Amino acid sequence: MIKFFRHIRQSLIMKNQSGKYFKYAIGEILLVVIGILIALQINNWNEERKENIKLKTAIQSVYIDLISDSLLINKELPLVYERNAIIPNLLRRSYATEANLDTLVKIMKNEFPIRWYSSPAYNTNTFSNLKSTGAFDILPAKIKNPLSNYYTVMASNQDLVEKTLDQYRIHLDDFVKQYNIIGRLYDENYNNSYLYNHTWTNIDSKDFTPRVAVMLAAYNVLYRAAKSELESNQQNIREMLPLLQPYLD
Repeated sequence: MIKFFRHIRQSLIMKNQSGKYFKYAIGEILLVVIGILIALQINNWNEERKENIKLKTAIQSVYIDLISDSLLINKELPLVYERNAIIPNLLRRSYATEANLDTLVKIMKNEFPIRWYSSPAYNTNTFSNLKSTGAFDILPAKIKNPLSNYYTVMASNQDLVEKTLDQYRIHLDDFVKQYNIIGRLYDENYNNSYLYNHTWTNIDSKDFTPRVAVMLAAYNVLYRAAKSELESNQQNIREMLPLLQPYLD
């Protein structure tokens, strides 16, 4: 092609057709400019296509993480609801007018749920990678802002739960040093066990009663925080998924 244009130029020069040569030169320049513009446009299209692929891949990963988080929450919620339903009844009985030391002993010895709660292992790798690599900036604002809020709220919820869990475990460890409430976790025959029953004799009401009040309160605070965490995160996920869906089609 280059030889073809060169041949035309040489022919025009040799025939001393300067006017035609001048027009031809302008045309050739225009062709070069058009070629450059086409090449730039193709390059822009390729870059845009790469960005779109990158964006779709990022959103797909976020979407998968949110679905996984939702499944984790759905798995935890029934147990959290169950334990939240237990504690109001125990508190009501503990603070009833007719309640006495025997009532509290029965509750703590045989009925207090004991088990604690930890936040699910949420999927945060995609979000962390997007933030650390700067790829988070390619997300549209209508996705970026809610997504950032989701992980901020999640971290805040986890922090609150961890703090309440730490307090509960401190009180539980202190209680267990005085009164055996964990033996029933290990053997169905706990009620007939000397190891289990020994600490439940000759109980000092002044020592036992405030410990029970603290244990019930700490357990109640922990599972209320757990319920709030799971429900809040689940609601945020439900609001996020429709925002991501259009970018996955």
